[in-house]
Amino acid sequence: MDTRLDGRVVLVTGAARGIGLRVAEYCAGHGATVWLADLDGDAAMRAAAALGGRAGGVGLGLDVRDGAAVRQAVERIVREHGAIDALFNSAGILAQGPFEETTPAAFDALMAVNVTGVFHCVQAVAPCMKRQGRGTIVSVASVSAMRGGGSVGNVWYGASKAAVVAITQGLARELGPFGVRVNAIAPALVETEMVREALTPEVRERVLTRFPLRRLATVDDVARAAVFLASDAASFITGETLAVDGGFLKS
Repeated sequence: MDTRLDGRVVLVTGAARGIGLRVAEYCAGHGATVWLADLDGDAAMRAAAALGGRAGGVGLGLDVRDGAAVRQAVERIVREHGAIDALFNSAGILAQGPFEETTPAAFDALMAVNVTGVFHCVQAVAPCMKRQGRGTIVSVASVSAMRGGGSVGNVWYGASKAAVVAITQGLARELGPFGVRVNAIAPALVETEMVREALTPEVRERVLTRFPLRRLATVDDVARAAVFLASDAASFITGETLAVDGGFLKS
């Protein structure tokens, strides 16, 4: 299975930590030149430097809520490389709590990153990809999009990720004739430092019973799926949301 990304130019948002960082590392390991964008520009530059000799890496500070800044970043990438071959929309925030207690400001903040951020990024890269006649866009959704938030307290987060799924399907239809593929990945709970700190041993055991594979996802699980969707191994796959959930949605 050919999942190499040799010679390709990739932009990853939310790339300073978690899923975004691991996606960037996998892309570099598969031969791509990777631009790591994050609200924390210093962390993005450190992450890019840490890629070392595996591939070229550039870190930059980027607020995906700022459409003008996103356009400028994409223009810079195209100016320096002549193309942009893949976009990974990994920037996102999590907001949990009773739906009736969510303030309009908190709701707007959630949507500004998780939905409007995707809007800005795909609008910025689409013209270049259409001119090239090729390109891939992979966005991070969530199983929360397919199961009404996934759990109590995730209504609005699930709604934001459901929007990502709808955007993915619509863009796949519109950009397909130009040779551009658009997909999403939908992880379940991912094993991160934050999650490990949040789950007591008792809660963790209870949570694991909801996963037929009896473990949480790792950032490697998600990154491998993302790179697969961006590679030629998935050349006839578009408009899909791939659940990386250990069977959670089937349980």
